[in-house]
Amino acid sequence: MKKILLISQNFYPEIGSAANRMKQLFRLFSKAYDTTLYTTEPQYPNRAIYEQEKFWDGDLDSEKIVRVKTRTSQYEANMLFRFLLYLETVCRFILKIVRTKESFDVVYVSSPPISIALAGLIAKRKLKTKLIVDIRDLWPESLKGVGKFNSRFFLYMAYRFEKHIYKKADQIIVNSERFKTYITDQGIDPDKITFVPNALTKEELALGSKKRPIINEPITVIYTGNIGLAQELASFIRMAAYFQDNPNVCFKMIGYGTNYQKLINSVKEKALANIHVNPPDTRGNVLTKLAQADVAFVSLVPHPVFETVIPGKIVDYMGIGLPIIGMVSGYSKAIIDQSNTGFIYGHDEEKAMYRGLTHLAENHELRAQLRQNGQNYAKANYNWQENFKRIEKIIAGFE
Repeated sequence: MKKILLISQNFYPEIGSAANRMKQLFRLFSKAYDTTLYTTEPQYPNRAIYEQEKFWDGDLDSEKIVRVKTRTSQYEANMLFRFLLYLETVCRFILKIVRTKESFDVVYVSSPPISIALAGLIAKRKLKTKLIVDIRDLWPESLKGVGKFNSRFFLYMAYRFEKHIYKKADQIIVNSERFKTYITDQGIDPDKITFVPNALTKEELALGSKKRPIINEPITVIYTGNIGLAQELASFIRMAAYFQDNPNVCFKMIGYGTNYQKLINSVKEKALANIHVNPPDTRGNVLTKLAQADVAFVSLVPHPVFETVIPGKIVDYMGIGLPIIGMVSGYSKAIIDQSNTGFIYGHDEEKAMYRGLTHLAENHELRAQLRQNGQNYAKANYNWQENFKRIEKIIAGFE
């Protein structure tokens, strides 16, 4: 049986798409191979929430999960401390790699942060293994998108390091088809790149398929996930304000992130009684609440960088069977349009978005059709067991 080493900063019980992706991959790898994982103590979006027992609801082989402890704290809203955390984490991973007496056949590294890929490069050389790099987001491109770090020297060095990673990796996994073009434009062989999107388990897909009432008043418009720099959620608040006198529509958010408190303050300042902001919760609980909602919202900052991404929440919305409304462009919009699962608008079309939501609220047959479209698309494209076969094929080809 082949021995696999997974390296990821984000992992269960952390919330968010990154941690969930690696949790599911660890489960699938463990069934097929002798798998070890290097990760950190849970710390995203903050360490305090993991003192709650409800987040520790997994049934993973803890003996194969090696966690490193980091000292850097108070990094949530401080970019400098965040980079210090990334640096400390990769150094601790490298120390583990240098000291290990085990041998491995394949090292699988999850990025971002891009610094973690350095541990993969060192593991490849020290352990004489094949290296697979899983690209979930384009760093440093995404840093430019949120406008928080524009040092020319840093970006120059980061782009050079990024290109070096692509060249040294034996195979590259991407969770967005649009990443392929970006990477091949840097001279990388397209045969090295495999598309493996975020997905849902068969149990999660079954949750979305459960029968539930379509005629539901008031209808609930929900947003779940990161409330950070890339998510443009002021529009969600404005939409709630527009519908505040409409008793047939209410709004809910379940989230975390840099702008979480700022968003709560905004809701209080506007005295919006029709929107409820809930704290972070387990993935299972969030999916259950999604299944009780009627329409899902998504939005990203209008920047070319985000033209290539598809937020994990869109995959979840489809799998649970929620019609989607919001403001995204590029790849995300293309997937929603292709699957016929919702209505997407430009950032200068908020009034049109309000009309679209009114139409969804009044037309339960339309919501039912969009729901079915989303579930069908998710079952065909976003199934973890089926998508993992693409990774197994790569590993089999290393022999």
